Amino acid sequence: MEDKKPSPFVDLMSGGVWLALAIAIVVISWKMDRLAHLQASIYTAPALVPGLLGIAIAIMGVLLILRSVRAGALSQPHIAVGSIRDHWRVLTALALCFVFAIGLIGSGMPFWLAAALFIAAFVFVFQFEDRKAAGTLLRGAGLAVVFGLVCGGAIHYVFQELFLVRLP
Repeated sequence: MEDKKPSPFVDLMSGGVWLALAIAIVVISWKMDRLAHLQASIYTAPALVPGLLGIAIAIMGVLLILRSVRAGALSQPHIAVGSIRDHWRVLTALALCFVFAIGLIGSGMPFWLAAALFIAAFVFVFQFEDRKAAGTLLRGAGLAVVFGLVCGGAIHYVFQELFLVRLP
């Protein structure tokens, strides 16, 4: 796989999208119930982690914008349009995430199983070319399933038992 560095203008646009997403996350987190009626402390508020993640994403978005401006994004505003084939990884990841959120979680499937299927599919799809070239496709499929089951179980245990978060 050839690594192509995106143009500064693409970085500028990406930074803007990340910053807008981060602002939305922080605003929505700020509006969430803080469970004050349950005498909950600020450290147990459901919006704390998403809010902190939103702030971190905002900082990274601003840094990306600043880096792109320093690299000349404003002096050469153009986007090199590639084919869908050039962006298959992003599109595939988005499709798998939608299948996970809407198809698996939305169907009422136990969370650990949905997470295991998602992780196994993700690993298998993104290792497919390398595994096929090496002739280890069947072994890769087996490892993806094992990895998915272990991670799905671990995610379920950590959130359900340690963090006491009810999962669907």
